[in-house]
This record gives sequence, C-alpha cells and structure tokens, in this order.
Amino acid sequence: MRGAALSDILRVRPLLLLGMGNPLRGDDAIGHALAEALEPESGDGFRARAVGVSIENALRWVREESGGTVLVADAVFDEALPEGEWALYPAERLDSVCHTAHSVPLSLLFSFWKNEVPGLGVHFLGIGIRSSEELAPLSPRLQKTLESLTALCRAALGPR
Repeated sequence: MRGAALSDILRVRPLLLLGMGNPLRGDDAIGHALAEALEPESGDGFRARAVGVSIENALRWVREESGGTVLVADAVFDEALPEGEWALYPAERLDSVCHTAHSVPLSLLFSFWKNEVPGLGVHFLGIGIRSSEELAPLSPRLQKTLESLTALCRAALGPR
C-alpha cells in the first residue's frame, strides 16, 4: 500500500522532489542521493533537486511549482521504522522523527510554503537510518534502499 501511495504522488504534475541530507554524513545523505539519482528524469512537469542541508533555500523552486506538489525526501531517526525502510509522514509528525540541523522546523517550513503557494501539496518521504557517521559512504542497507526507491520512482514517473 505504501508503494501505491508513493506512486500516486509521483504521478502528480507539476511535481518537485527535494532530496535532503548531508553527503558527508553517511546514511544521512539518503534523501540527497535519491534526488541526485532522479535528476536525469526531470522533464514533463517533474523536477528533482538535491538540496543538501539547505532546504530553507528551496522556496524559489517551490514557487515555480505553483499549484503543484512537493515531495521532500530525508533520513529519519524513527524507532518504529526499521533501518532502510521508508514511510510517508504527515507534517505534524516531522518534528519528532527528523534529526534536523535546520534553523526552522520542517513542519513550520511546509506551512510557510503552503501559505506562499496556494494549492500546494507537500508530502514527506522519511527513510529510516540508525547512523550518520561523518565521512562515511551510504551503508550497504541504505544503498539497497536507494536502488529500490530509485527503481520504484522511475517506474511511477514513466518513460521519458
């Protein structure tokens, strides 16, 4: 069911996927890596952007998707979500599962975006991690998750 829900979101146009994460902190980079993997699929109302740890600076891109949908992907420390698994989270849960180093809580940022862009839909794809070791690559478990999520997203986006 969760795959179907994500596929439904990925079929909406216009759609902006923002991948968050610090590429220098191992598994924390998973959202950023997903956006990088999907950037070549951009076109026909879909755009993927790897934003690193600076999602606060993405408002320009969010405004460009006026009336569309934004899907934000990031690593989460959620004890209920096994490492390498993923889930779609409602905005009200974000502040309890996101280990954010951002200056603004994500739930507040998403509310601001919705206020700035009437009709905007915002979804959050959280990917469970247990480590964010400095200067480490993605763990083998998260590398497999990246590959499977990339394949799922490409299938939902359709042929280019």
